[in-house]
Amino acid sequence: MKRFKVLFTVLLFANTSWAQDLLDKNMSAMASNQNSAAESQVKIDALFDEERAALQSLRITQAESEQLKVYNRQLQSIIENQEIQMASFKKQIQDIESTQRGIMPLMERMLLGLDQFIDLDVPFLLNERKQRVADLRVLLLDANTSVSEKFRRVLEAFQIEIEYGRTIEAYRANNSADQTVDFLRFGRIALYAIDLNGENPVIWNAESKAWTELSGGYSRGIVKGLRIARKQASPELLNLAMPALGDK
Repeated sequence: MKRFKVLFTVLLFANTSWAQDLLDKNMSAMASNQNSAAESQVKIDALFDEERAALQSLRITQAESEQLKVYNRQLQSIIENQEIQMASFKKQIQDIESTQRGIMPLMERMLLGLDQFIDLDVPFLLNERKQRVADLRVLLLDANTSVSEKFRRVLEAFQIEIEYGRTIEAYRANNSADQTVDFLRFGRIALYAIDLNGENPVIWNAESKAWTELSGGYSRGIVKGLRIARKQASPELLNLAMPALGDK
């Protein structure tokens, strides 16, 4: 009986030791599984973060791609408009070149006509007017001056000549005898001259193309006209001879 008790005790001890080993193994396995699960979760989280980052990057890339498509369409429209403008500019340049070839001879003819007109016109400010035409002829040959500026200057000369017919003017210059006298011009209707002492009045006769002497009675009217033209007196009626009524 005693031998059985000892054997049971040995077996019980042996079973207890085996169970402890089994428990230790199970606990170790569970701990290993938990560590593996934690590592797997970390990997899953990392993969999820990478996937989310990749998705965000893809969305940004798609947005940029759409923006580039819009920009390319706009750029293409700009290029097409520029090509149309370039074609228009080329045509304008061709038209300008064609116009320039025609306008240069035109300006030369205009100056020739203006010069002839001055020769036939009432002989006031002759030196100034003839010099203006001469300067314009030199300007036409200036390569540094644009055609548009040349044409503007020629038109300006014509405008000045037009204005002469609308104004009254007094100026001092030498007459044909190289004597300094005062000239009084009423538009292109009448041109008078009188010496600096207010004597020896004359009037230009367009028919004879010569100066016609006037009686001394017109001197006072001419002197008053000179003062009015110089804004030294108020306008008033003047007693003056008309060209067709030249009085000797």
